Amino acid sequence: MLSFVLLLLAVVWAAVLVPPFLQARREGRSGSSVLSFRAQLSTLERAIPGSRFLETHSGRVQAVVPGSYPITGLTPAEARRRRRDILVGLLGASVFTLLLAVAVGGVFLVLFLLTAATTGGYVYALRQRHLRRLERSAKVRALVPRTAPAPAASVPQGFALHRTAT
Repeated sequence: MLSFVLLLLAVVWAAVLVPPFLQARREGRSGSSVLSFRAQLSTLERAIPGSRFLETHSGRVQAVVPGSYPITGLTPAEARRRRRDILVGLLGASVFTLLLAVAVGGVFLVLFLLTAATTGGYVYALRQRHLRRLERSAKVRALVPRTAPAPAASVPQGFALHRTAT
């Protein structure tokens, strides 16, 4: 009986460990952590801000639209609409489960509490995001290139001239 359990355990371990090993050999990857680090670094280099392409988690490369969020590819207006739709859906689910909890009770009361907690957590996350955006707009200023001042045509006598760094 003990040998059967050990044999079964060996088969399970083989089923877990052999397929990734064979796939790595088929793709020509070695188990070197240095090579893995270099591959990840090259992925990061392609995803730097200002680049036009971004490699997704699935390994495919997609174009990044200027003015969009790089992960989802949504424009800010689409992201706002998505957040609004999620909030409306959560509020609707909370109201629906509240009505069921009042009418039927029991399990629906627990379901209402769960949806209400989820809605509250989402509202809290939206509020934190809004506060971070306000703080960022108060602290971060866009860098505007300075223009050189126009040279003075004539300088009256008696005024001292000094240079300032621009």
